[in-house]
Amino acid sequence: MTLTEQQKMGNDGEKLAVNFLKKTKKYKILERNWRHKKGEIDIIAQDGEITVFVEVRTRQRNALVSGYFSVTKKKKSALRPVLLEYINQNYLQYFRFDVIEIAYDGNNHELFHYENIPFFGE
Repeated sequence: MTLTEQQKMGNDGEKLAVNFLKKTKKYKILERNWRHKKGEIDIIAQDGEITVFVEVRTRQRNALVSGYFSVTKKKKSALRPVLLEYINQNYLQYFRFDVIEIAYDGNNHELFHYENIPFFGE
């Protein structure tokens, strides 16, 4: 199977995000691309005693909508059952939702980490 350019960009963005979380933030990576039914969470990591669900958004630097703002209410609604299943399966008490945005221009990239994004109250 040949990956599309968009899939390759997404995979590369997730690898950059994992490296950032492990090396810079010192998080432990628990899962990558964890699936439940029709949904998937890109990265599940451990930050101390807090489990962190991370949505990675890779965009061209000149994209009309930033990666952060591309995580809409509709996207959060689709992710909600996935997160709840993981929370219930693992009896989690402390967790949060983060977004990592990778902006690239072909050769260079810039990474933005948005922590503790409102998720369940919307």
